[in-house]
Amino acid sequence: MFDDLFRARLAPRVRPLARILLRAGVTANHITIAAFFLAVAGALLVAQGSTRVGLTFWLVSRLGDGLDGVVAREGGLTSPLGGYLDITLDMAAYSMMILGFAAHYPELVAGWLAVLAGYVVVITTTLAFSGAAAARSNRMSETDRTFQFTRGLTEAGETTIMYALWVLAPSHVWWLVWLWAAALLVTSVQRSTLAWRVLRDPA
Repeated sequence: MFDDLFRARLAPRVRPLARILLRAGVTANHITIAAFFLAVAGALLVAQGSTRVGLTFWLVSRLGDGLDGVVAREGGLTSPLGGYLDITLDMAAYSMMILGFAAHYPELVAGWLAVLAGYVVVITTTLAFSGAAAARSNRMSETDRTFQFTRGLTEAGETTIMYALWVLAPSHVWWLVWLWAAALLVTSVQRSTLAWRVLRDPA
């Protein structure tokens, strides 16, 4: 719900770093890939029981996820390929963390499966709506991102907050997992309802 606000506030603070990275030959895609591998390392650490260290790796990876777009725009190198790589590795990173938590809490396997299914439906409704809206020249988002992300209950920020709660409040993980699965369902319904309103007319 607050991803756009976070990105807007992050951009001016990291532009000096973005310029340094560009001068050093670091591209946005380099950062996207590095952020993904940091997330994978975080997931492996969570799976092995080092949840707080794993969460730290995850948080750093999410800063990288915000930095790559700034670097791309600062260098005038935004591209559809960059947007594709970003969303693909983002969803892979989110899913890897769920696998890490599932390895750490195997007794909650049904909950983790529900969350993974929720991710599939959320990203499908998001990208399908974005593509269909673009085909009709409907502008559903004011951002300059490759895909039109409409606001929902579960975005990147909320995902990170939930991962942090699973680490910092382990005795509550059992119900927080199902709460998160329910929130993902709500987001899918939100976007599907909006898509129905916008796309149902043949014009």
